[in-house]
Amino acid sequence: MAGMNMDDPAKQEAIRRGHHRYEPGAGKHGTYVPAQYKHQEYPKMLGKWPRPELKQFQTVNGVAIPTDAAANQFQAAMIEWDRAMTASTVNSRAEEQAWLKENAS
Repeated sequence: MAGMNMDDPAKQEAIRRGHHRYEPGAGKHGTYVPAQYKHQEYPKMLGKWPRPELKQFQTVNGVAIPTDAAANQFQAAMIEWDRAMTASTVNSRAEEQAWLKENAS
């Protein structure tokens, strides 16, 4: 549904998706003012490990294993993947270089 307070729905969509800040005004409605976009390079995750999928744990050597055992193994793998991805977070260029040097293999 288009906004009831704007004449042009495309303008409203640009505000919704873009970088704007709301400035309250006198009365019921304020205005949205375009804001300068500032790219932030850090923090970022450097880990490139693929996310585990449940189907990887449903068979072992071509033999189907019980669903609850597969779910437990999948949950453990997800926890380990999440821990590794979180540990790969760097907050500066120096940390990034150190992490890349340490994990170069």
